[in-house]
Amino acid sequence: MHRAALRLGLAAILLAAIALPSSATVWVLTANLSGSQVVPPTNSPAIGQAIMSYDDVSKLFNLAVYEFGLTQSEILSAKIYVGAPGTNGPAIYDLDGGASWSGSGVIYSRFVFGGLFPAAHQANLLSGNTYIQINTPGGVKDIRGQLIPVPEPMSLIGLSAGLGLLLLRRRKV
Repeated sequence: MHRAALRLGLAAILLAAIALPSSATVWVLTANLSGSQVVPPTNSPAIGQAIMSYDDVSKLFNLAVYEFGLTQSEILSAKIYVGAPGTNGPAIYDLDGGASWSGSGVIYSRFVFGGLFPAAHQANLLSGNTYIQINTPGGVKDIRGQLIPVPEPMSLIGLSAGLGLLLLRRRKV
């Protein structure tokens, strides 16, 4: 009886997730920047973090990028590029050089509010094939991080329900 109630509950969760109205999805993406992700890798002591929200209908995004370890004058440019992990690709959005970054010492940040993401590269963005790179003089302290979508709650619920059903089925065998 307990298993039947659990199955019914999991089925109800899956049905509710499927029945949700479709509309724009606001995606959340994150990136951890380091020299080891640059192609070829650098020995940069700098690290960074980025978080982006992206509306897949309006193509607008908000982005916050933080870096620790570079001075403002060392940030020659920062850009969003198209490229899978371990590969270089073309720049598709300019985040500007150090003069556009705020902070002090060796902690700087760059914010973009209401940026228009190139629609032709939406599939690359949502599949983890875009990255942020901060470029430095001679490239010796460059840092890079892949923008990776963070699963939204309904995907996690669906995945959990599916795994639960799979485990129940496996226990019967």
